[in-house]
Amino acid sequence: MRSEKYDGKYVDLLNDCGFKHVFGRDANKDIIIAFLNEIIPDRIIVDLEHIRNEQMPMDLKSKKSVFDLYCKTDDGSRIVVELQQKSQADYVDRAIYYSAFPIQNQVESGTTTYTFNAVYVINILNFKLKELGDQPDVVSVFRFKEIKKHTELSSKYTLIFIELPKFTKELGKIEHNNILDGFFYCFKHMQLFKNKPEELKQPIWTRLFNAAQFAAMNKHEQLEYIKEMNTERDRRNQIDYARECGKAEEKLNIAKNMKQDGVDSAIIAKYTGLSVEEVERL
Repeated sequence: MRSEKYDGKYVDLLNDCGFKHVFGRDANKDIIIAFLNEIIPDRIIVDLEHIRNEQMPMDLKSKKSVFDLYCKTDDGSRIVVELQQKSQADYVDRAIYYSAFPIQNQVESGTTTYTFNAVYVINILNFKLKELGDQPDVVSVFRFKEIKKHTELSSKYTLIFIELPKFTKELGKIEHNNILDGFFYCFKHMQLFKNKPEELKQPIWTRLFNAAQFAAMNKHEQLEYIKEMNTERDRRNQIDYARECGKAEEKLNIAKNMKQDGVDSAIIAKYTGLSVEEVERL
């Protein structure tokens, strides 16, 4: 029987349930606003409202989308925030596809105008995006620009990728007023804390740590969180097991080839990690 207990004080912000509990609630709007004001380069958000996160396509044959977080700001801008734990081959295409919904939903059927408010799609990734290669920036911002002269065609569409593995600062190296680095650090380490670190002194960190307490969830939310954590743990164990099986099979193939070439069993064991007995049985 799976455990229905959680031994941490704070939830994992990279867990879907944990993320939505902290950032998707009206009571915590000040926290998501503080984060968005650091990420979005040209807009100061004063207030926002959360919008229904399930989006239906215009064509019934197309896929619907369910956003992790979808909100409208006080100036009418739309913001989509997506959290992604594992890499997938078509993730950039997915991010662009998702951005179509908050654009098309602003244009009313039967009108002759296609004017819409700015749309921002923010992707928080717990992996490195292969399309961005080895560039070191944690945050990458994309817009429509002319290739040669870099003339901006429109500022109404912004696609942002946050690659958390590229953030490697230690807690003691984060400057007191660097809100963004503090958020990045908390995204990666929140579930490991026993208490709020003294280094994070801004009022926003008190709000974040209070909101992220597992005890702040109701019973249903706690059960959903634990269920999702268990599912993720099972998935990681399956991946690790598959990798180990792959390594074992690779060792056996190497050992067989070396044995066919007449290499001594002791030498084969030394370089493959197998025992001499295992090599002899091949």
